[in-house]
Amino acid sequence: MKNTHYFYWLGNLINMLWWKLLILFGVRRSALPIPEGMYCYAPDNEKNCANDDSLNNHGGTYYIKPCKYYKTLGRRFNGCSYLGIITDDMVFDDQCKMCSENYGLD
Repeated sequence: MKNTHYFYWLGNLINMLWWKLLILFGVRRSALPIPEGMYCYAPDNEKNCANDDSLNNHGGTYYIKPCKYYKTLGRRFNGCSYLGIITDDMVFDDQCKMCSENYGLD
């Protein structure tokens, strides 16, 4: 594996630990960038409509806009800098939402 992957994961880990420290001191992040729904991403309708090879044609690529707080931390771990959580939970690996922000149940 290339060193750039390790530097990317290290940068995400440092970001997660920084926000975990700030959360302990009472600093909260804005919930505005968190997508609506049950997942840490929203469909990218512009790319999906423009792409002829989309899922509409039985296969292809489904484009998403990930939550800016969702971080990949290596092959096994993921994190949420909004909550300050680092986990190896399989549910969070599928980008299911751990926070209750913009869940759509209002």
